[in-house]
Amino acid sequence: MLVLGLAPTWAAAPSFQGQLDPCPSTPATRGNVVGTGTVSASLDGDTLTVTGNFTDLSSQATTAHVRMGLAMGVPGPVIGDLTVPHEVAGAISGKLSLSPEQVTALRRNSLYVQIESVKAPDGTLWGWLEAPHQP
Repeated sequence: MLVLGLAPTWAAAPSFQGQLDPCPSTPATRGNVVGTGTVSASLDGDTLTVTGNFTDLSSQATTAHVRMGLAMGVPGPVIGDLTVPHEVAGAISGKLSLSPEQVTALRRNSLYVQIESVKAPDGTLWGWLEAPHQP
């Protein structure tokens, strides 16, 4: 007897969420690294779709990226660009194709979204993409 385990065609794409919090700072940059926000992402095949919102930056956002660290909390390189308005509050969005290594990193909570701003060009907010916790 052959038994196949197939996912139903209506199964939702895996989803991930993150809280945007201030990036690590020094005493000299602490006042420039402020704000809050949320991000969510879904993975359809190898396409990651990211959306979110941020508010209360100390200066205008300049860029936003998806980055890959070695593990959650460990900074890493840019793997994709996101769209962000040059404002102190607004929406984040973007789509990028992930390599198999990047998909594995996403499932291990090693991808994060980072927003840079005029006063904090090395990072204002960051949020790690995590699968929702199951009860």
